[in-house]
Amino acid sequence: MQPQLALPITGAIAIFDPAAPRSVRVFDRPTGPGNFRVMLSVAVQDGKPERLAALIIHVGRPPIAKWTVAHYARDKKPKSPDALPRLATSGWLAVIDGATTPSALPTSTPTSVTPVVHGAALAVPCGTGEFAAYWAVDATDKPICLVIDFDVLTAKDWKTKPAA
Repeated sequence: MQPQLALPITGAIAIFDPAAPRSVRVFDRPTGPGNFRVMLSVAVQDGKPERLAALIIHVGRPPIAKWTVAHYARDKKPKSPDALPRLATSGWLAVIDGATTPSALPTSTPTSVTPVVHGAALAVPCGTGEFAAYWAVDATDKPICLVIDFDVLTAKDWKTKPAA
């Protein structure tokens, strides 16, 4: 079962660390209100336990014309890779509508890659770190999907095709 993300109010995607509810940051591109399909990219490397590699929120329709950095509303777009906006997490990352108040979500150490849905919030176990996000946009610059990269895979891994 794929989880869905409900953005009932503004349609603006916000993220935060459930252990730090004041860390809420709203992304720069509103999607419009609705329920959006969420896809989890899970990595299994060298027999090590599963880890969540990325969270993908589908908000539009392909084809993808280009990729762009997702920055936060009211912030300027970064000019270099070193300036990518990142959200620090303590093990979980939560996604909510930009006008929603953060609710009680898990803060304990995750034991699997299973997301937790609590009201209109979706929390995923992402590991401790600072993570960046990217938009896929269409030819008219409308968002198609938001990808939050949890730095599990290298750029080379993302380009590798699965064995047949």
